Amino acid sequence: MATLGSLVVFALVGLFAVNAIPHFVRGITGQRHMTPFGSQSSAVVNVLWGGANAAVAGVLAWAFRDAIDASTLAVAFVAGMGLAVGLASFWSRSDPTLPWE
Repeated sequence: MATLGSLVVFALVGLFAVNAIPHFVRGITGQRHMTPFGSQSSAVVNVLWGGANAAVAGVLAWAFRDAIDASTLAVAFVAGMGLAVGLASFWSRSDPTLPWE
């Protein structure tokens, strides 16, 4: 049975894994995209940021691999999908800006 701690960790796994995708894709296609390093970060910065997000997701999943079961995978999926829907909604706006911009 999953503990609260493992559910939180796998929610983070889902969030980091999903966040890696747009940065990596935008980067490898040569497009600028916002990262914590700037609103118009270069393609290379995006590839590195996407890779860092994927690495964090992988390390967390590996460190808590004994906790992998249906409930932790479901939490990772739901958290990831929640972020994906939120990102799709955010980027669909005519002028998406982050609160700190």
